[in-house]
Amino acid sequence: MTVPERWKDGLESDTPPAPYATDGTDFRGAVRYHYRAALKKFLKFFPVFLLLWVQLFVFRLDYLLPVAIVGMFGMLWTLFLLAGRLSQTRKCSKVFRTYPLEFRTPVEKIGMESTHTLYLRFGDQGGTPFTLRAKDALGRGRWPVGITDGVWFAGDEPFGGAIIVPGSGELLFLQPRDWAARNEDRANAGPERTEKAGRAGVKRPARRQ
Repeated sequence: MTVPERWKDGLESDTPPAPYATDGTDFRGAVRYHYRAALKKFLKFFPVFLLLWVQLFVFRLDYLLPVAIVGMFGMLWTLFLLAGRLSQTRKCSKVFRTYPLEFRTPVEKIGMESTHTLYLRFGDQGGTPFTLRAKDALGRGRWPVGITDGVWFAGDEPFGGAIIVPGSGELLFLQPRDWAARNEDRANAGPERTEKAGRAGVKRPARRQ
């Protein structure tokens, strides 16, 4: 579901300033932080759901069955979220290890979807600019504050890449919104760029999460 156009510029995250450098010099710090943040979010809820589930087997009381079911589904959901956050962070990490970071500005907000997907465009693209699909590494569904002022980008637009937002330090994994529309660009990229995209994990469209 697409978020109404009138909301797309107003929905911004309230993420505090990052505890690591966000000037393109410390992507490793950003990646480590996001791994830790994903684990902290997991550990905040998983033990609670686990307790709800195991108490049925400890006390063996039938009326605890609904509570145990809630705990079971809660555990599965938190495991699913953890896997998605770790996967997105790992994708960004592979890109940063393969491509150098370069500052890109301005960034144009195109829109967002309720599936925590943002659509943006780099204003300095040569030729005909195209829209990129962005997924926050921690699953946030809001625009990072100040993203329109510029970001640190690593990647190759026809294939995709990743960005670090100055200030908040949020990581976003990017790929073209319309993958098929960029087939010609990728075909003309040459073997060196294609091989590099393969090492970065952006040679093929990523599975949507």
